[in-house]
Amino acid sequence: MKKILSIAITILVILLAFQIYDKKIRKYFPLIHFKKPCETIVFNEPNSKQIYITLKFKNAGVLHNSDDKHGISSLLSKLLFRKIGKLSAEETQEKILELGITNLSLNGTTDDFLISFSVIEDQFEPIVKFLFSGLNVKFSENDLSFAKEFFPIQVSRENSRPNEILTDKLYQKLYPNHIYGKNSTGSSVAISSITLNDIDNFLKNNFALSNLKIYYAGNYSKKKLKILTEEISKFLPKESNQNEIPNLKNVMVDNSDEKISNDNIRDICGITAGIRFDNLSKQEKAALLIIAYTLFNEDDGEFLRDKFPMNFSYAINDRELSSVLVLSSFVHQKDADKYMEKLKNFLANLNLSQLKNLELSRNYFIQKQKIKSLRSIHNSLTFLALPFSDCSNETYQQILDKIKQQKNRCIVSISSK
Repeated sequence: MKKILSIAITILVILLAFQIYDKKIRKYFPLIHFKKPCETIVFNEPNSKQIYITLKFKNAGVLHNSDDKHGISSLLSKLLFRKIGKLSAEETQEKILELGITNLSLNGTTDDFLISFSVIEDQFEPIVKFLFSGLNVKFSENDLSFAKEFFPIQVSRENSRPNEILTDKLYQKLYPNHIYGKNSTGSSVAISSITLNDIDNFLKNNFALSNLKIYYAGNYSKKKLKILTEEISKFLPKESNQNEIPNLKNVMVDNSDEKISNDNIRDICGITAGIRFDNLSKQEKAALLIIAYTLFNEDDGEFLRDKFPMNFSYAINDRELSSVLVLSSFVHQKDADKYMEKLKNFLANLNLSQLKNLELSRNYFIQKQKIKSLRSIHNSLTFLALPFSDCSNETYQQILDKIKQQKNRCIVSISSK
């Protein structure tokens, strides 16, 4: 009897553990995948009162525009859905409000072209039909002129903020003569020459089912997904005809220090360092996040322990072909040379054995692997896919070796001198 009772308790514990595990998985990863007519990821959240949609057209952003059309993706972000059907711009906006379309945003300034919006569940079908019909709109010369007023966003020593000037110059040096080093909103010469025919051709070649990935977050049903995919399929070709993705193989970092003079800055020197990492694996990207947090987080990062007088921040910009660790600081002019020397010595002498908080940093990112917002589900899923738990000392060392190599980094400073 005791043996039977023991077995029963064991089975009960196993079942309970499985239920807890299964509940946790369903809570954070209730994903449904589809391949046809285009890749679709559904995050089912039955309790959500809204449905959030993101359309990602891969490699259709400005970072993959050709030189002679550099900025055409930025223009499209102002053109698409501004006018739908025979409605004017004002009437279109009124209709969008009337239907309850919220969080409508278009971003063409990265590798991909992103279209995001959210809808009230009971208005799903009329909203999708109305909005997607905007993919079939014919633009006028006035529409194109309107969009061109916004781009490119120029960066100049006279009128731009110091951090904008630093970042612009930094990317020019990290990716010389490459699209990744150019203004992410386009170039003046290219934008001024773009025609309506260019816009039409770009849409046909870059907006297709084959390079579209749909993210659906909210209360899911087969009917809604069918409506979504059938409506968008009406206006998109099956196959894209995109330009070849730019290659970074022979693009070397200009690692010479560069100083920019700006009389608008008084007694302060802005210093920005950039470290380039090409074609990182998911594990390497996870390791880079952990190491950067260990070294540079404001609470107990290794780099900030001597309380050097500065305003310091760091960021990681992850692109399709390459990631960049950006280290930004503003220091007193009198301390600029001392800080520059400290930074270079620190990066050149990194040692894995000195990094005491790697495990704490790894656990920090593991704990952050949760879906916090349905609105940005595509970003959440990308972050959730990073294997922080699998990072090893070997991977950490690979990242440290890249940071230490001077050929992978450059430093730009700006001051009145």
